[in-house]
Amino acid sequence: MTTRLITKNRLAAVLALCWSVCAVAAGPLPLGEIPAGKAFLVIQPHHDDHTWQYGFGGLIAKLIDAGWRGTYVRVTNDEKDGPHGWGNNDLVNEAETVEATKNLGIERVISLNWRNDHMDSIPLNELRAQLVLLIRQLRPDAVMAYHPWGHYDRNPDHRIVARAVGEAVWLAGYANAYPEHLKLGLRPHRVPYRYYSQRGDYGKGYQPNIAIELNESQVARKAKSYWLHRNVRLRPATARGIRQALEERGLKIPELDGLNDLQATQKLQEWSMEWISAKRGSENGVKYAEVFYFMDEWHDLPGLREYLRQNAVQP
Repeated sequence: MTTRLITKNRLAAVLALCWSVCAVAAGPLPLGEIPAGKAFLVIQPHHDDHTWQYGFGGLIAKLIDAGWRGTYVRVTNDEKDGPHGWGNNDLVNEAETVEATKNLGIERVISLNWRNDHMDSIPLNELRAQLVLLIRQLRPDAVMAYHPWGHYDRNPDHRIVARAVGEAVWLAGYANAYPEHLKLGLRPHRVPYRYYSQRGDYGKGYQPNIAIELNESQVARKAKSYWLHRNVRLRPATARGIRQALEERGLKIPELDGLNDLQATQKLQEWSMEWISAKRGSENGVKYAEVFYFMDEWHDLPGLREYLRQNAVQP
């Protein structure tokens, strides 16, 4: 039987379709600039939500390159992710979270350890209070999270954490909300910049409004951080199954020759992140990009924002 060659780019595109990666923007978006600031806070339900097709890995790396410092909040214990049983999965995933986020440049991981897939049963106000406390303590200039009003996500942890983040970012700026924090010396804090992301393949309700250009180094760190979650991303069966399926069709991937199934899976995962970054870039006129719904400090006052844009000058 004749064996045909398949390129890594073509394979990545096929994999992406299998993983339900679809276009989330109808046309080119404005390219966003990195704002002035020093600290950012990434608040996500799970260990691996910071870097994937709808994650923030490239933006995190770009902010770190610009001199920012970052903290990652892992809200659940991720006990359901992995083959080691609930308790061991929690321990393994927490350690891999530290490694993967450190690769991006993040200094600290905070695990709140709510039960994975049990977020429906927790009091939302308790989670919201934890997040307000962290925002006032860490005083971030930017927060990254799933979109609080994205809605169309089948994962309940994603929806609930996103809602709690949206409410916490708002309430953190009001002195009358959680006044007991004042006794700890924690003053109200208004977060000026918010970057939200959301799956775009379950339904409408989320559209990005900004693209962030990435360079090759940032994409490379993003790709590595993706597979550093070995417990869920580096399973030899992934490459083994793909190779078998391609072989049945008379196809092969030359770049995977000589690699065992574990090494080949790592390559495939890296290619998937390179591919989605290039796809978002091509949609927005650059080589690599990520897209987000961005809200600045004047987002809730569009009239004032437009006035400042037209009339504000340097002193």
